[in-house]
This record gives sequence, C-alpha cells and structure tokens, in this order.
Amino acid sequence: MPDEALLDAVDETVDQSAESTDQSTDTSSADVSQDIEITETQTDSAPVVADANGQLRLSEATKAELDKIKAENPRLAREMRAALFDRQTLVSKGLTVKQALETIDAYEAEGGSEAVHQAKEELGQWKQLDEDFQAAKPEFVNDIAAGNPEAFVKLGPVVMSKLAEMAPEVFSHEVSKVFAQDMAASEIPMQLKLLRRAIEDPANPGKVKPGMEDVTEFYNAVQGYVNKITGLAQNAPKQEAKASTTQTPEVESREQQLTIREFGAERAAVKDAITKTEFEKNAAGRKLSAEKVSTIQELYESSLNRLVQAIPGHKAKVDRFVAAKDKTGYRKHVEAAIRSKAPEAMAQAFRRAGVGAKPGPQPVKKPATTAVTKPVTATAGFTRTGTKPDRNQINWQATNSVRRTAADSNKYVMRNGDKLLWQR
Repeated sequence: MPDEALLDAVDETVDQSAESTDQSTDTSSADVSQDIEITETQTDSAPVVADANGQLRLSEATKAELDKIKAENPRLAREMRAALFDRQTLVSKGLTVKQALETIDAYEAEGGSEAVHQAKEELGQWKQLDEDFQAAKPEFVNDIAAGNPEAFVKLGPVVMSKLAEMAPEVFSHEVSKVFAQDMAASEIPMQLKLLRRAIEDPANPGKVKPGMEDVTEFYNAVQGYVNKITGLAQNAPKQEAKASTTQTPEVESREQQLTIREFGAERAAVKDAITKTEFEKNAAGRKLSAEKVSTIQELYESSLNRLVQAIPGHKAKVDRFVAAKDKTGYRKHVEAAIRSKAPEAMAQAFRRAGVGAKPGPQPVKKPATTAVTKPVTATAGFTRTGTKPDRNQINWQATNSVRRTAADSNKYVMRNGDKLLWQR
C-alpha cells in the first residue's frame, strides 16, 4: 500500500475509533488505535500532551502502545505517531479531520496556491495604486489611464469640473497655461505689439494717431485679457482644496437654481426695456442690416456688463439681495445700475460697429483753392471680398503697415501677397 493511502487509512481508523465505545483489548492495529483514541477523551491522559515548554509529546501510555505495534510493524507505528501529532494540531485549531478535508477541498476548488498567489499580487497592486494616489504621484494618473484609456478620456471633463469646484485658482492656473501656450504659438503677443505700433503716433510717443481712438479701445480690451491670462499662467497658486459642495441636499440645490433663474429673469426684463430705448435713440430712425444690429447687440452686451460690474459695491449688493431672496430690492438696484451705464454702452457699441453719428445737417466745407489733381483711391491695389479672410493666412505685419486710418481697418495683406478689402 502506498504511504499516502496508509496515512489516510490511519486517520480514518482514528476518527472511527473516536465515535466507538468499544473497549476491546484486541492487539490488531484498529483496536490499538481505538484504545488510543478513547484515552484522548479522558481528562487525565491524552495521546499527545504538551510539556513545560509547550512542546508536544506522546503520553507514556501512548508510547507503550506504539512500542508494541512497532515491534510487529515499525512502519505502521511511524505513520500512527505522525497521525496523532497531526490530529492534535487540528484539535488545537478547533477542527476535526473531516472539517480539515472539507477546507482543503474548498481551497483547491478556488484555485489552490496559484489563486492565492494571484490574489496577493492583485492586492499588492491595489495597495500601490492607493499609496500613489494618497501621495499625489503622477504614476497614479498614468496607471489608471493605461488601465482603461477610453474610460479615462470620458472621465476627463468630470475631473476638470471637480477641480474647478474644489480648487478654482489651481484650475484657472492650469487652463491659463494652455491659453498662454496657444497665444504664443499664434504670435498673439507679437501681433498686439505691432497693433500698438500702428495706432501710436510716432510724432507724439504715448499718444494715439488721429482717428484711431476706436481701435485703441479694442486694443486695450484684448491686451488686458492677454495680460490676465499670462498672469494666471505664470503665478501658480497654493494647491489648497475647498470642501466639496456636492453634499448639498438635492432640495436645497433645486431651490438655489430656481432663485438664480427668477432673479435672472428680473434682470433680463429690466435690461430689455432700457436697451430698446437706447437703441432707438442711437439709431435715430435709420434702418440697419440684421448683421449690423447683431454686431451692435454683442458689443453693447459686452460693454454694459463691463461697466456695470465696475460699479463699486455692485456685486456685494447683488449677492446680498439674492441670498435674502429680496426680488424687489434686487430689481431696483439692477435697474438703477443698468440705466446709469446703458447710454454709454450703447454709444460705444454703435461707434465700434462703424455706425456714424445721427443723420443731420453737415458743415459745408469750402472747396480747396489749390490745383486739382487726380485723386488716388484708398482702395487702390486691393481686391474687394465679401468673405472675411482667414486670420491664419493673414500677414499681420504687412497688414498693420497699410492700416493708417480707421477707414483702413478692413484691409488685409495675405501671406501669399494678395491684398484684400473686406466689405460686409
């Protein structure tokens, strides 16, 4: 019989003997096992006991029984000795042989040692990922992106939105770096320098050429924005996250959104009435094209918003009215603010859109007394076009050199040498 089969047979004999109450004194191996097992149930003598140092050893009675068996079958005696120690180990763990076998079967069914090894590896990977995240290591982002690129791309906007919510200054800094790099690649700072050179009067440094006042307003607005983006990109803020606001109860969130919509409707109603009055006043009965009206509207909205926001204490008052849900107070304040700035905003919009002053009698100019010469048209050498040229195909340096007055603002010199005059 193979060794494994012999050991199993011994275990089975020991288990069976534990359930038996037979006190037979037969000298067969089964009877001896039975006698040993019975002694285990006795409190005064167990087959395997612990010495003073906690080491397991056979009891004297068990040794005597095994010596008898050894005299006839040494191999059987060794197997029985090993089985007794193994069984005592199981007993110390609160297990029977049957339970141990069931545990082994379940262990093997789950994949055995190979499955345990794989589970340990995966657990280690998850622990490493968590450690990288807690330490804010770039490896964390690299790992999750490599694990599922498609899911990572889909979650990108969500991450950016959450960053804007929790750390708005960090968000502005990172986004501004992208804008600044793109502006540099498109030579926007250089174009602004050239534009400033074109509108500045060489004879009076720091002064604007006659007729370039409107262009100066555009220049100042764009240059101010570029300076803002550049500043945000260059100055990294402290990376301190604010508490997430996603824990706001759903009902409270709905109420806030409703309040914002209601107050927004109040502002729109006030602004629309004032806007209509100011537009009709500046149009003075003239019929303007839909495109011209749209341009004026966009310029007006931008100017009005900028002028109103610049009113000292305006934002604080608005926040206070909204927080208190004081719709009446809000309407009065907004109406006064818009009414005070609307005339200036609308006048700027008409002027920037190229719409002249109100029609009326113009001063009569005396004819020149000098010799009459053949006039040279301002558009000589330029081809008229109804489509605005692609800004990426424009030679801005050459373009700025031909724009000497406000009337030249629609002239463009292309990279291929073409000279175009854009007319809406």
